[in-house]
Amino acid sequence: MNQIKTNVTNDIGINFNVILKNDKESKTKVTFYDSRYKENFTKYGQPVATYYADTLLGIDGYGTGLNNSGLNLYGGVADWYIDQKAALKIYKWINKNKSKLKERNH
Repeated sequence: MNQIKTNVTNDIGINFNVILKNDKESKTKVTFYDSRYKENFTKYGQPVATYYADTLLGIDGYGTGLNNSGLNLYGGVADWYIDQKAALKIYKWINKNKSKLKERNH
C-alpha cells in the first residue's frame, strides 16, 4: 500500500511519525504514531490516533480542521497532542500530498 510519511514535534518535544495513506475504500487517512514507543508496536511507534484527511482539512463538514487550532490525539494521555504550530505543518503537508497519494494508487 502506498503511503507518505512525515514527522512533527509538539511544543513539549514529543515526536510523532505521521502516515498518510488510502484505506480499502480509497479514503485518505492520517495516522499519528508516538515515536518513543517502537518496541512491541510498529516501526513508526505506538499508534495514537487515525483521522480522515478531509476532517483534518476541515472540508467534510465535521469540524474546522487543523488550520487554526491544535489537536488532542487522545484524552487519556496528557502529552499526546499536536499544538497549533505543529498542526499547521500537518495541515499544509496533507494539502500538498493528498493528491500525490491518489496519483500513486492509480
